[in-house]
Amino acid sequence: MTITRQTLLLWWGLTVTVSYLITEYIGRTMEEGHSAVLWTWILAMLIPVGMTLLLDKRNALVWVWAGATVLATAENYWAHAAEAKSIMPFSFHTLWFLFGALGFAYTATAAEGTRRKQLYGLAALLNLVGAVALFFNHELLEGYQYIILAVIQGLPMLLDVPLRRQQHQAKPA
Repeated sequence: MTITRQTLLLWWGLTVTVSYLITEYIGRTMEEGHSAVLWTWILAMLIPVGMTLLLDKRNALVWVWAGATVLATAENYWAHAAEAKSIMPFSFHTLWFLFGALGFAYTATAAEGTRRKQLYGLAALLNLVGAVALFFNHELLEGYQYIILAVIQGLPMLLDVPLRRQQHQAKPA
């Protein structure tokens, strides 16, 4: 299989969306699901991060996403392993909205085309609102936080797949 930016974007979008939905399911069905959630994300992110590293080692945008994903997941793993209860609310809740806000803001500046910039700008704004809200009350979105994250982080990448394709087809050769 040839790894293209379209393929990569699709894998990131699908993996993030499905992983957040699994996270929500684990949170609702398991008494102590932190380990299961961490391993879900570690294993799931191997696919898009690995594909990212194979695709284009010179593209700063892919390194930002792959690097930030690895660092944020490592921080979550450390918080869980160290049983750092004082930072767990930030690590398991606020961090992921902040991560999305910063990542999508950077993507909005790097993306080509007005519609794509608007899509990622809106995703950045929604993630920032979530980060600020959870910074002040980490239980505010309890029960549907990961469904919201699936929508505002996974869906923009899935919506960008056809936008990117349309943009690519519209460019003169």
